[in-house]
Amino acid sequence: MVTKRPSELELVGGDPALLLINTHDGVRGGEPTADYVTTAEDLVAWAARAGFPRPDDPAAGLEDFRRLRAVMYPIFWALADGREPPAAALAELAAIHAGALAGARLVPRDGGFDYAPTFVLTAAQAAVDLLRGGPLDRLKACADCRWVFIDRSRNRSRVWCSMNECGGRLKMQRYRARRATAGR
Repeated sequence: MVTKRPSELELVGGDPALLLINTHDGVRGGEPTADYVTTAEDLVAWAARAGFPRPDDPAAGLEDFRRLRAVMYPIFWALADGREPPAAALAELAAIHAGALAGARLVPRDGGFDYAPTFVLTAAQAAVDLLRGGPLDRLKACADCRWVFIDRSRNRSRVWCSMNECGGRLKMQRYRARRATAGR
């Protein structure tokens, strides 16, 4: 596995909340073996690339990012695996979201008002929106790695996070296995 910088990481997931949790890598069901956002500079680069607001204080933002990722991952992994998400993680996500809303300020936007985008509010809101509006029935976990994605294929048959990440590797493994058995 090649360690990538945030500017090289493929944005896989189909939803902003899943982009955030897919910044850890490793084998399916295992502990993370790679973290693509380890510094405040990584966070700033990743946030810009993924469409999140730049954290006002990147060092503090990195701690917020890690906390959100740690809370969101077990929720969405459980849902992708067909299980109930941990109640403690849901409660913590709700608390993070409520805290972000409590500190939010309204600003003029497009003839009306909206919350000023902050990193924590945007990330927590993305997670809550996905939980509230889905499509949770299309949420899947990659057959090879720790990443979670929304299967937007017509027949809902996608089994890996992306062709560039795991799909190509799994297809090559199957090809080699077929060739090895055919040559016997």
